[in-house]
Parts: sequence; C-alpha cells; structure tokens
Amino acid sequence: MEEFDRVAVENFVLSCNDMLSGKFLDIDRKLASVMNAITKSDDILTFLADAITDYDEEKGFESAFSLDPKTKNGKVLLPQNEKERVALTVTIFNDIQSGKINSTRFLETYFKDGRLAPTQNFLEKIIKPFRDIICKNFGIKEDVTKEEIEEHKRLQAERRQEEKAKEEIEEFEEQFPEIDSLMIEVKKTAREILSRLKFEKKKKDNLEDFEFILNAIITACDSKNLMIINGLIIGINYVSHKYKNVRYLVDDLNNIIYDYYDFLAENSSKNTEKMENFDDFNENFEENENYQDISEDEYDDNDEEE
Repeated sequence: MEEFDRVAVENFVLSCNDMLSGKFLDIDRKLASVMNAITKSDDILTFLADAITDYDEEKGFESAFSLDPKTKNGKVLLPQNEKERVALTVTIFNDIQSGKINSTRFLETYFKDGRLAPTQNFLEKIIKPFRDIICKNFGIKEDVTKEEIEEHKRLQAERRQEEKAKEEIEEFEEQFPEIDSLMIEVKKTAREILSRLKFEKKKKDNLEDFEFILNAIITACDSKNLMIINGLIIGINYVSHKYKNVRYLVDDLNNIIYDYYDFLAENSSKNTEKMENFDDFNENFEENENYQDISEDEYDDNDEEE
C-alpha cells in the first residue's frame, strides 16, 4: 500500500489496546483517548472518511440496534461488511462524544450479556473489531508495543531527515544548475595557483594568507557554498597583487564566477536572491579592481627599485 504515518496508526492501536485491557474503565474517557489518537492520524481519518461516504447514519444505527417490542430487551445486529462496520462504529463514537448517546445507558440497553459485563461486551463487539479492521488495512500488528513504536518513530524520523536532505539537494541543484562543473573549475584554478606559488622567487609577507585563502576556497567547493567562495575570492583579489605570475589565474577565477552568474541569469527566472548576492560581490570586486590598479602601480615601482 501507499506510504503512511506508521507511528500515528500504531499509537491508535496502542490506545485501543489500552481500552481493551481495562476491566473497570471509564468508557467516555478511554473513548476520548481513542478519538484523540484518530485525529492525529491523517491516514486513519482518510480511511474513515471513505467509509462514511454515502452512509446513512440514522438508518445504519437503527438496523444495528433495536428493542424487542415485547421484552424491551436490546437487540444487536452488527453489519458483516467491514466498511459498514467501520461507519457504524464512527457513528457510535461521535454520538457518545457529542452527548447524543449516554454511554452507560447505551451499554446497559444493548450490551447486557449473561457471559460478559456490558462494558466488556462493548469492547469485544465494537472496539476490538474496529481496531482489527484498521490493523488489517494498514498492515499493523494488533499487539504492537511501546518499544516497537519508539523504534519505528526513530526510523521514521531518520527517513524524513533523509528525504528532507534529498529535497534540499534537489532544490539546490535546481536553483544552481551545473554547480558541480563550476566547483571543478574553481578547484582546478585554485590548485593551479597554489602550485605556481611554490615557484615564487621572492617570498612576500602575505604568502601564507594567500595560500590559506586558496585552501579555504578548495574546501568550500566540497560543500558547494557559493556565497563563501565569493567572499574568499574577494579576499584573493586583495592578497594577490604582489604575485605577477598568477594574476591571470586570479582573473580566471573571477571570470569563472562572473560567467556562472551570467549563466544563471540567462537560464532562470528565479534569480532575484542570487543576483542580489552577485551584485554585492560585483560591487566589492569593482572596489577591489580599483584597489588593485593602485596597488599594481605601487608594486611595479617597488619591483623596479629592487
């Protein structure tokens, strides 16, 4: 059958079992507990709604419960059809809950039995079959335990967490198509810059900072965190001024990001937030370019002096 909330259905079964196990019980209170468990299961509610569709409650009740004209003793003729049985049970539950039926009088009238007390007879004829039908429909054990429910609850939570993570990945990939290819390009370029820095003849003061940011970019690529990568590339633009042999690779790194945002803008109508991030990045980068122009002239002068 289709996927359903197993824990909610099992809690209903557990509530029925609690009611069935009581010798001296408050029917109204226990029935309220069963009804509460029903309302917490959308699957049971859907099942019951289907059962009572087109069901004539008044006619169904009169067919099941009547009084002998002579003895005035209650007569019970419960339907054999499971759907009608469920619909009748729902009718009884609702009428007791609403006060239309007085549970004590109802049990004394229709469930007196030489073998069983009215309460036990009611449990055997109404509650137990109702529970069994629900168990059969959902494939649930009739003797489910609290420990089993807790285990199923844990597994259900894990499954929902996995489904949520999958949905988030799918949503992310939908928002950022070809993100894997972008990360490969960014990683490749960052690693190439790192490799070239090893051959720097002059060890500049900020070399360690430069290498640290490059390694951070590579790590951020593993989590596909584009916002962090954007920020780190802004940092790269600041620390890379002294390194002429990798400036073109730094430009490549910026262009890779620029091209990707252009790609998003062309292929999606849902880029408002993404483009706002890009605008921030673009504004900062333009400031960096101005800074770089000044800095490059300064470093060129220093190089000539050396």
